[in-house]
Amino acid sequence: MERFFGEPAEALKGRYCWEVVQGVDDFGRPVCQRCPVIARLARGAYEAEVPIKVRGQRMRCHGLALQEGFQIVLDERRRPRLGEVLYSLAWATQRMGEAPMRFFQTLELFLSKLRRAVGMEAAELFIADPEHRHLILTAVDAENKSAFLERAWFEIGEGYPGIVALERAPLVTHELERDTRYLRQKVKEAGYHTYLVYPLETPRGVIGVLNLASKDPAADERAALELLEAVAPVLASGIYAALTALGERQLIELLRRGPREAGAVVEELLRAAIAFSGASAAVFRDREGRRAAVPASLPPACQRVDCGVWRGEPMAVKSGGKPCPYVEGGRPRYCLPVVVDGEVVAMETLFFARVPRPATRAMAPLLWMQRLAWQAIQARPGRAPEKPPARLVVRALGALRVQLDGTALPADQLKTLPWRLFKLFLAHPERPLSLEEVAEALWPEANPERAVKRVPRVVHELRRRLEESGAVALARVDGGYLLRFEESYDYDVERFERAIRDGDGASGEVALGHYLEALDLYAGDFLADEPYATWAEAERTYLRAQAIRAGERAGELLAEAGRAQEAESVYRKLLQIDPEDPYLLERLAEVLTAAGKAEEAKTVARRLDELLAAG
Repeated sequence: MERFFGEPAEALKGRYCWEVVQGVDDFGRPVCQRCPVIARLARGAYEAEVPIKVRGQRMRCHGLALQEGFQIVLDERRRPRLGEVLYSLAWATQRMGEAPMRFFQTLELFLSKLRRAVGMEAAELFIADPEHRHLILTAVDAENKSAFLERAWFEIGEGYPGIVALERAPLVTHELERDTRYLRQKVKEAGYHTYLVYPLETPRGVIGVLNLASKDPAADERAALELLEAVAPVLASGIYAALTALGERQLIELLRRGPREAGAVVEELLRAAIAFSGASAAVFRDREGRRAAVPASLPPACQRVDCGVWRGEPMAVKSGGKPCPYVEGGRPRYCLPVVVDGEVVAMETLFFARVPRPATRAMAPLLWMQRLAWQAIQARPGRAPEKPPARLVVRALGALRVQLDGTALPADQLKTLPWRLFKLFLAHPERPLSLEEVAEALWPEANPERAVKRVPRVVHELRRRLEESGAVALARVDGGYLLRFEESYDYDVERFERAIRDGDGASGEVALGHYLEALDLYAGDFLADEPYATWAEAERTYLRAQAIRAGERAGELLAEAGRAQEAESVYRKLLQIDPEDPYLLERLAEVLTAAGKAEEAKTVARRLDELLAAG
């Protein structure tokens, strides 16, 4: 900088920032002497800014926290550009993982940056629970904040957030006040017209949704959509990485302290939950009635066994989540399910002296953050009761096999229309199917109008056969149908994906065990008895790629451990899935060489050369 508003560079040296800038607000009051930007950064914010006037010109003072000190930039007031938003997001995701006590503040700061970047008056973030059944409000930045706190909880498929999470596609409206799908009346009354909801997807599914709102009915959503297209994947992976990092750190800390009584480990997890959420007390109770509490003098936990928490539904009292049907008074609290291998084995209750804003902000992050630790210690001092056999068993990796109440259905029966419809739902998990989609898949050559009329009869027949088991719900949703597994079921695809997720969240022998479990579950291509069904191809391709990825990781871990023979077995199984994968052939040749099988290694190497030569 050679000059600053006419002053030469030499005159600026040795002077404090505020002495040079001397910024004021719109009323002429001094801003710089007690710099709000430096104050916010010193209190732990990763980024801060304030609008000021300098010599009559509107400016923006923008600061970033560096590893050593702060960086302050003064420029013209304008909307942040994409590069600035992505830079801010990079700082936010790093800070979320490194400073858990700043997790929520960091999210809100980023939402503020994002909404200003696209000229909106409100931004909010919903995070899904790890079981992907609910969306819970975690952060909000809005001019009418209280209106957005009216409802902080949606099931997948319910309201704007639930619809977007289910359909995995953005939703935009400029007539919010007329849309009955939007379930917050106070937001409509506050004068908001334009509303944009965007899914936050990771390779493991939708981790949440991001909402932007404006009171301008003519607000141009194109710029917002363009920016979110670039930002959303980074934000989704950043949130997942931050919560996983916090969970891994908590797990490593538990393991580092060595073997202790299970009760002491549970108490330590309760203390960590209190510190992260801002709660004042916590209590744990498993299905057998054993408990732990912090402080130890806390009264006994709720004794109800019919509570929805035991079915995997987080509940809340005076906290804005799904309300507890049994308790109305008392201290604000969260009641969170402790889930291990898909089973609710215990309940964790957090009590608050003061309700956070939003009240539900720590619910979803806590469920994600503590899942690894609960899994590691089995979430209970002793063993849980034996799980009753599933009433519905579904095997879709390979040819479809179904077992109802202990009886395997004949293969011929699974070729009938109701069971072909069941396969169609399996190929489109967690997504409603329209009448037209079902008709085209079941009767591709028939007259479309006539085929659509035949769909309800087939749906009714499938519902009659399945819903008696209580394991499946088949509901009418938005002009189509949605099939969902409920209770007492065993679905191999879900166990396959869970094993891979657990492997990704672990390391060493633990990760290897999960990856080998996934590979064992992969009995063949998804719905191999429907080899020509185009509607199954997307799910089939995805699951095949996941199996190969899990197998490759297992092979690498085995090779690193010097277990060449086991690695050979893994790579041979993967080559049965994809016989022409050069990487797999190359790895197989390496482990054969390590195992002293030189001739076999040469045969594989020749096959690799032929494959590469063929292009």
